[in-house]
Amino acid sequence: TILSNHGISSGINAEYGGRTDKFKVFEVAAGTGQHAKAFSGHFSCASWEPSEYDPSLLNDIKLHCKNLKNVKSPLLVDISKNLDDWLYLPQHVGKYDVGICVNMIHISPIECTYGLFKNMAKLLATGGLLFTYGPYAVDGVISPQSNVDFHNSLKSRNPEWGLRDINFLKEVSAAEGLKLEMVIDMPSNNKTLVFRQLPPGSSSDQIAKRLSYVNNNNLNGQC
Repeated sequence: TILSNHGISSGINAEYGGRTDKFKVFEVAAGTGQHAKAFSGHFSCASWEPSEYDPSLLNDIKLHCKNLKNVKSPLLVDISKNLDDWLYLPQHVGKYDVGICVNMIHISPIECTYGLFKNMAKLLATGGLLFTYGPYAVDGVISPQSNVDFHNSLKSRNPEWGLRDINFLKEVSAAEGLKLEMVIDMPSNNKTLVFRQLPPGSSSDQIAKRLSYVNNNNLNGQC
């Protein structure tokens, strides 16, 4: 099931399972709304706000979640753009407890990955969590062969797509004040990555230098 496969539900349970007040969730690349439906139905205390880049999918999200009172109307969002340039602003900028992004990083240009961390750093409250899910490279290596084949298939469809390396994501997120706290192995050779929003001022000069290195060397996190 979606809940068991993504490892996200266990992370949310661990952090917010004992809360009786509403906690706020912002989802990037919500697709058809299947994740919003599954998770928000399971976590009745979650106030879920889905977003999607493809306008043709907004009605699918509404249809999937039409009977769920804790799911907001989906926003049309290009995550590669700065928050200030979004057509519609989310309701709780700087106050979201959880951010979720499932199966986007490898099927989008690198600008979307940069935008994900830059914008989630603005959306999340201090201590908030960002969960990303999908296949990743580890220390410059893609494995097993099925992931190599998938990576090559993605790049044949669009050269800007492909599996990103976890170390690269760790560097980019750290530059925005998000710390990679956990890597969870999942079925089908996927992983759930858990990032935490650090207090303001936690991004040191060293982190800024690492981001400068990434940008100056035109790295895109691919192998």
